[in-house]
Order: sequence, then structure tokens, then C-alpha cells
Amino acid sequence: MNDDFESGAPHGLARIHDWLATRGRLIPLEAWPFILLAAVAGAANGRILLSSGLPDLLLLANAAAGALLPAAILIGCRGKWRSARLLLLGAIVWTSIPTLLDIVGWAQQLLSPVEWPDPSFVSGTQSARDLAAIISIAGPALIAIALEQRRRTETTWPKALVASSVIAAGALCLLAANAAIGVASGTTADFDSGYPWFVVVMALSPLRILTVGALAWSTMSAVRAREEPHRFWLSVSAGSALTLGVSILTIGLNIVSYSSFVYIAFPLIWLDIVGGLAGMAMLLVGFAQGLPDAASRAGGADEAVAVPSD
Repeated sequence: MNDDFESGAPHGLARIHDWLATRGRLIPLEAWPFILLAAVAGAANGRILLSSGLPDLLLLANAAAGALLPAAILIGCRGKWRSARLLLLGAIVWTSIPTLLDIVGWAQQLLSPVEWPDPSFVSGTQSARDLAAIISIAGPALIAIALEQRRRTETTWPKALVASSVIAAGALCLLAANAAIGVASGTTADFDSGYPWFVVVMALSPLRILTVGALAWSTMSAVRAREEPHRFWLSVSAGSALTLGVSILTIGLNIVSYSSFVYIAFPLIWLDIVGGLAGMAMLLVGFAQGLPDAASRAGGADEAVAVPSD
């Protein structure tokens, strides 16, 4: 069949066919559900293509890119995904579950944009999306823990850095909660039913700084320790650091917009969108190019017995 295609097609098309076939064989079967999820997320949000242009296109790319993180990990596992269960769980909690529930919400709006016949379904769907947003905060921390098991050296956690990060996140939680509570005066009756969840999600969202920050710091430690494969650690470190910066910016913009109802300048919104997409792209590239093997530190960092694969 392949020979018939090559003999009957132009040379350029045959090369494209061979390239796609080769790349397709590199994608394990377990990764395809997540690739399909990303495609559905893009299609469900496809109506933004008809609106205002570049920012919406970037939002569409963000929706698809995040859903691809588990697929990238499965590709990097090279068929040995059972050795990376915690890593995969962290990615699913971080990106896949929120994306899946967002698709359900988008489907509800598409099927009945004005009024859903069963209000309890709408309320339950929104509550599930809010709960997924809260649970997703733990995703980066699970990935950081899983990657620590693939290190020959250990990450050091300066007490001053940890304490200042916890204090800053706590202060932001209070500011976010205060901003969310302040929204109550301008809400409608339809919003009141989901108001408690809204406050909880807003109040807990700054905790993402701690989990993404843990991932960024631990992977940066691996880069400084010259862990192998170097390109993996460098890409994941850069992606998580950029994601941390975007998380801080997003939380700050949300607090400002909800507390003072001020107009957010377009350059800041553009920076938030582009930064999030670039950070996720670096994470995808890092995980897809191959995971380091789990290392053993029975006698300390100098006695690691596993040799990471490149």
C-alpha cells in the first residue's frame, strides 16, 4: 500500500507522507485521547476565530496547548508510561480535567446560549469547573515531586525563600478573597448561586504561585547541577519559570480588575496570553523529547546509580 502511494504520487507528496507516517509511529496509543481532547478544545472554542483577531487566536492556541501536556509526557516516556504515573497524574490534574469540564461548559453554551432547561445541570457543571480549577493547583507540585525522583542530586530549599513565598502567597490570597467578596454588590441573582465557589476559587488561586514556583525552582536546581539530559531540564525549567511569571501576572490582573473595576491595558493582557502560550510550549517540547530515568540516591548525590536517557 505504501509503495503504491509512493509510485503514484509526486515526489514531494511522498516525502510528506513518509514524514507524517514516521512521526505518527512515534506517538503512543495512550497519547491520542489527550490529542483528541486538545482538538475538541480548539473546536469548541473555535467561534472566537470569527471575532477580533490575534488575541483570540492566541487564546485558542492556549486552550489546545495545555491539553497536550499529558500527551507530551506519554511521548517522552517512550512506551513506559507506568514508570511516570505520578508525573502523568500531575499533568492530567493540572490541564486535562479543567479542559474537559470547560468543553462541557462550552457545549452547554452552544446548545442553549440563552437558557438551559435544567438549571441544576448548569449549576452542577459550573461547580465542577470551579472544583477542577482548585484541584488543578496541585498539578505542578505533583510534577515537581515526580521529577525529583529522576534526579541524581537533591534540590535545596532556602528557608528565607520558602518563608517569603508563603507569606506573599498568603497576602495575595487575602487580597483575592477581598476582591471576590467585593464583587457581590454588583452581581445579579443568577450569579448568587455560584458566588461561594467564585470566592473560594479566587481566594485559593494565588496558591498556584507556590506549586508552579516549586516546579520552577526544582527544575532550575537540576539545570544548575548539570543534570542529564540537559536539554530536558533546561526546557522544562524555562517553561515553568515563564509559567510562574504569567501566573503572578494573571493573579495580579484579576485582583486589580475585581477590586477596582479598572480597565486593564491591552499590552498586559497580550503579555499574559503570549507568555502563557510560550511557557506551555517549552514544557511540551521538554517532556516530548524524552524523560530522564528515575535515579537512586541510596548513598547521596554522588552515588546515583541510574544513568538518565538522552
